[in-house]
Amino acid sequence: MKKIALLVVATAFVINGFAQNVKIVNAKNYLRDFSESKDIESLNKAKENIDLAAAHADTKDQAKTQTLKAQVYLTIFDNDRRLATEKLMTTITDPGKRDLAAYQAVSTVPLAEAYAGCLASKTLDVKGNYTSEVATYISNIAIHYDNKAVADYNAKKYADALPSFEKSYEIKGSKDTLTLANCALVADRAAIYDKAKTYYQKMIDSKLGYGNTYSSLVNVYLNMKDSVGAMDVLKKGRAMYPNDINLVITETNYFLKTNNSKEALNNLNIALTAKPTDANLYLVRGNIYDNLANPKDAANKDVEKPKDYENLMKMAETDYKKSIELKPDYFDALYNLGVLYNNHGVALSKVADQITDNAKYKTANEIATGEFQKALPILEKALQVSPKDKNTMYALKQIYARTQQPEKVKEINERLKNN
Repeated sequence: MKKIALLVVATAFVINGFAQNVKIVNAKNYLRDFSESKDIESLNKAKENIDLAAAHADTKDQAKTQTLKAQVYLTIFDNDRRLATEKLMTTITDPGKRDLAAYQAVSTVPLAEAYAGCLASKTLDVKGNYTSEVATYISNIAIHYDNKAVADYNAKKYADALPSFEKSYEIKGSKDTLTLANCALVADRAAIYDKAKTYYQKMIDSKLGYGNTYSSLVNVYLNMKDSVGAMDVLKKGRAMYPNDINLVITETNYFLKTNNSKEALNNLNIALTAKPTDANLYLVRGNIYDNLANPKDAANKDVEKPKDYENLMKMAETDYKKSIELKPDYFDALYNLGVLYNNHGVALSKVADQITDNAKYKTANEIATGEFQKALPILEKALQVSPKDKNTMYALKQIYARTQQPEKVKEINERLKNN
């Protein structure tokens, strides 16, 4: 009786194992049928059968099972993308844009399953029977992840693009430096700074991106409110690439944020030697001189002017003018120069108001008025460049009032009402 019982168990085992192998054959046949007919029911049946085979103890550890699983799930993804593309035919006429939109619309879950099948097959396939087939699947999976990432990136869905770029990087390995750079970029733009920091550091370790990578990593540290870490990266970057102008500018921005005007000016002088036609650099340097000439306290109130006030104002004026010379419609430079003249006029008016001698007062007041007159055409040009800027309107309104131009004041008031 014991022998009969054992024979029954063994027979049941063989039958069960045979049943699972039938599932593999069924999955192949259904997949073949789908490739010919595009009948979704056949694809569903292929998935159902391969899922059972890939989960069963008798067949899950076979390379052929896992390879077929990869093929089935890759086919599912391709079909999902095909259907999504067909839905967009009437709304997006450009084939390239339609293809990217379709990638946005599909889930990457089937790709993840396909890749898992590939990895399992590579582990199990000791004889290398499926090496070429699996390599093709892996290559296609990576391409799909790249396309999905690019589609989300183009739509500015950076947080959605990141997992796809990361998966592509995982698949293609550390030699794929372009995808590594993409991981860093989208993590940065998605404000996922911990990952951005990791990827930028990997780029630095691999000597990729040169000074720009250090600059990007500095900004990540600053966004994470880690000024110590930012300064450490800056020092290393400047030591590695002492002549990199982007790093010089990044360091300048750091000095500006930390109110280190002296070091910022030193760096700007270096930057302007390398980029003498950069209007923005002149604007920034002019702004530093402007702020040094017109210091404010913690409450943003004016404090006593420095001894070299007039000299600082002259240097600010020179830089603002140079910025405008290089870029005539540069609103920020126009506005800053106009406000510089206005502020100078206000400061001179305050001095004039303290004079008791009428003749001397008149002379001092005329000098102050001359500054307001210099500010007017500059600010009027700024308003032409940016017609809805209220700060410019308010500055002009004050000057029109000081220079006794009631019609102009009325005109500005109307513009302020309508904006």
